[in-house]
Amino acid sequence: MSRRFVPAGIELLRQRDYRLLWLAHTGSVIGDGFSNVAMTWVTFSTLGLGAPGLAALGVVMTLPNLVLGIVSGTLVDRLDRRVVMVLADLVRAVVTGGLALAVGFGVASLPLILFAGLVLTTANIFFSPARQAVLPAYVSGDRLVAANSLLSISPQVSSLVVPAVAALLFAIIGPVWLLAVDALSFVWSAVLIARLTPGPAVPAVAKRRPLVAEAAEGVRFIATHRQTRFVILVAAGNQLFASGPWRVMVPFWVTAVLGGTVVDYGLLLTSLSAGLLVGFTVMASMRRMLPLVRLIVLGVFFDGLTFGLFAFAPTLAIAMLAFFALGVANAVLNAANSARLQLTVPSDMRGRVFASYTTLMNLTAPISLSITGATATALGPVTLIAASGIGLMGVGALGFVASFRQRAESAPAAA
Repeated sequence: MSRRFVPAGIELLRQRDYRLLWLAHTGSVIGDGFSNVAMTWVTFSTLGLGAPGLAALGVVMTLPNLVLGIVSGTLVDRLDRRVVMVLADLVRAVVTGGLALAVGFGVASLPLILFAGLVLTTANIFFSPARQAVLPAYVSGDRLVAANSLLSISPQVSSLVVPAVAALLFAIIGPVWLLAVDALSFVWSAVLIARLTPGPAVPAVAKRRPLVAEAAEGVRFIATHRQTRFVILVAAGNQLFASGPWRVMVPFWVTAVLGGTVVDYGLLLTSLSAGLLVGFTVMASMRRMLPLVRLIVLGVFFDGLTFGLFAFAPTLAIAMLAFFALGVANAVLNAANSARLQLTVPSDMRGRVFASYTTLMNLTAPISLSITGATATALGPVTLIAASGIGLMGVGALGFVASFRQRAESAPAAA
């Protein structure tokens, strides 16, 4: 077969280091799916802690990113990123394995569950920016969109298949073995990552300064670097208009407009996952595409257009089609966002920038949730979802105009 007909994703998997990263990531994602089901039902049912226990677990698991997000990225930039990922995996393996033993011996409790959730989330905020920062060391710039897309396929397949399998296994073999499988998945990931070529994973930095000073440098870089600032502002605008309506109003819409139940809501989420899977698969197969900055703003615009049209869907089938299209648009947006940052941010700053990106992007989510909660009853789901769609289209349109001003500054690979 001629080289030009080989899909970009297949070509990437032929590269040893990328294949190791992908296999490690896929194994860990599947294990996480098992762990999420196990921890949720151990908290809710096995320990009998109900909804308050799940709420407490949810709150605890949001704290590390808000408190340590920027600092974690600074440490990632100081160390061998391969070592950071291996250590994060081993910590998660020990904690998950310890929780399995605690459940097995009947000594699990809410404080122990909360501690496990806190440590697992903390380890993840070191692992994630390290993986994002190290990817350009093993993949050429013109393959980064495909590489990010291929890595994103695993969570989407997992979201479609793993929860049902995990629930079945929970009933058959119980939470102890589910948690044990998750612990083994982290060991699997650590072993594969340890086999990566060592050199490229180490950021080249001439001189170290105090940790706080380096963390502040990352924030200053974002504030002064137009390409990075653009990506974060678009992402923050996306969260501002989408977070509240998405989390609060979609379930409300299902019951108030469609007259549906949790089954209908689950079908919508399945349609979204299917759209994400298709979108990431297409992006992983493409060798040429639009400039990344245009993909980002077009992704936000079509997010808004699709979400706004969803508000007026007359049937469940049409609503599912809208969510499928929403998933495709989000796949394009997410893959382009990651590649844009990887291409335009210097290697020694990537850990800080990716950690800060996640933290700063999510700062607008509480605002969106508060506004949605305060106006939900008065305005209703159709009005708020439609307004969310218009707001997202506005962010996309403004971003598209601003993208023309960045053309001269864009890296050749990104342009």
